[in-house]
Order: sequence, then structure tokens, then C-alpha cells
Amino acid sequence: MTDELEKLFQELRARTLSEIVAPGTPPIRAAHRRRTVAVAAGTGVAVAAVLVGAGVGLHPRAGGDYTAGAPAEAPSSAEPSLIPEPSRPADDPAQAAGDLLADRGKTPTSISATAGVVTPSYEDDLNDMPADTYAFHFFCVGAGKVDVVVKQGDSGNTVLGHGKAVCAAHDPAPLRLTIRQPTYGYLRVFAAGDAQSNGRAGFAFEFLSKTGKTTFGPSGPPYSFSPSAGSLPTEISSGT
Repeated sequence: MTDELEKLFQELRARTLSEIVAPGTPPIRAAHRRRTVAVAAGTGVAVAAVLVGAGVGLHPRAGGDYTAGAPAEAPSSAEPSLIPEPSRPADDPAQAAGDLLADRGKTPTSISATAGVVTPSYEDDLNDMPADTYAFHFFCVGAGKVDVVVKQGDSGNTVLGHGKAVCAAHDPAPLRLTIRQPTYGYLRVFAAGDAQSNGRAGFAFEFLSKTGKTTFGPSGPPYSFSPSAGSLPTEISSGT
């Protein structure tokens, strides 16, 4: 029984080997082409994925191939930005009026300067004013009018100058007076705003020596008058 099985296996092996045919050159080339195309296709897919991931655009060309181009631009959004713009501080008419005065750091003949908010009855007593002739400028930023009077001394009714300042929102023309101080001592400035300017408009005034004989050097920043502080002004920073 064993000999018969061995004989059958030998016959089967001989018959199988005789039926196997070598592929030859054409079949080998066809198989090689199929493998090459498959490998190239797989490599192309991988390269395309890398290029697209890097933002490089692929553009079709003749023959169905693709060529790499410039990175694709992101579509611009027409919607407005959701980030709010920083708010700007409200205008300060007193500061705006003070900015119209002469630069005291460069104007040694500026003997006194004051800025504040217009009130119905403002009074400022200026002491230690040398005998001299002064150019007096009174600015008002806002709306309305302000009656201005300059008197000699710390008391009495000797008027050295008076006039009406017209307020304006931008570049107001100042009230200009020539004040002749006869002796060393006090000068008093009175300013009375109308209903339109009171509590809203800002004012600023200055005394400048017209002769140049009175110089205090850089006199520092102007004074700022607060309506709640009575008639005495308080010094403010010049911002420098």
C-alpha cells in the first residue's frame, strides 16, 4: 500500500511540473509595469498629501498630471472685526484752553498763567506782580461769552482793563488787553461766564511782560482753578 501511494505522488509531481510554463519576456514586462504603476501611484498620493498639508497648491496640466504652485490664499472675510476700538477720553475744554497759552518753558516773560472751567463769579488774586506793562490774553474754549475785568491791588475798585471774551470750540480768538501795573503788588482777575458757558466752557489766561524787563525764567506749569476750590488756583502738571 505504501509503494502504491509513493508511485502516485511521483506521477502527480511529474505531471504538474510539465504543465508549469515560464512567463517569458512579455508577461514579465507586464507584471513589472503593473508593479511600477502601483508604486508610482502610491508615491504620488503621499507627495500630494504632503504638498497640500504644507499649503502648496496643485494645478492640473496636460496629461492629467499636477504641478505645484504658490500657496493658496485664504479667502478674505468681509465681516467687520469683533475687536472694539479703544475709546478716546472726552475732550477737556480747560486743558484745550491751557494748550493755547505760550509755552512757559520757552517764554520767560510769561509771568502768570491759569486755566480752569468757566463759572458765574471767578476771582483770582495774583500777588508779587512787579510794576510793568503786561500783555493779558484770555482764551475761552466752548460756547458762550465771558466778561473779564482786571483790577489793581488786593482790594479797591481800580480797573486796569476789561473786555468780553467770546468762546469758540476750535481756535478761539483771545481777549487781548494791555495791563499797566503801576506798583509792585497784587492784581485781581474777575471772570463771569454767561448761561451758555458756565460749567461747560474752559478758560485760560496769561500775563506776559511787554517790556521784557520782568522775567521769572521758566515759570513752570499754569495754574488750574477748580470751581469747588474757591478763588485760589491750584497748580497742575504740564504733561512734560
